Amino acid sequence: MNTYRCSNGERLKQSVIDRLISKAKAQKVREQFEEHGYNFCEECGISNGTYLDCSHNESVKSCKEKGRTEKAFNTGNITMLCRECHQKKDKLNIQFIENH
Repeated sequence: MNTYRCSNGERLKQSVIDRLISKAKAQKVREQFEEHGYNFCEECGISNGTYLDCSHNESVKSCKEKGRTEKAFNTGNITMLCRECHQKKDKLNIQFIENH
C-alpha cells in the first residue's frame, strides 16, 4: 500500500490522508462561518445561490510529492471558492465559462 511522507518523517496511508483532508475542509467551513456568520467565495465574495468548494492552494499531489503531506490537511492551505472561481483557478472548463 502506498504511503506518503510528512516533513517530520511520518508516513501516512492514502485513506488516512483522505480522512484528514475531509476533516480540514469541514473545519475551514466552520471557521469561516464562525468568523463571518455565513460562508462565501473568498475570491469573488458570492455567498448565496451557489455551491462553494474547498480548494487547495497547493495541490494535494504537490504536497505528497514534496514530502509535506501534512500541508494537504492544513486549513491554511484551503480557500473557499465558488465553482466558477474554482474552475478558473484550476483552469478547468475555461472554454465553457468564457462562452457564457
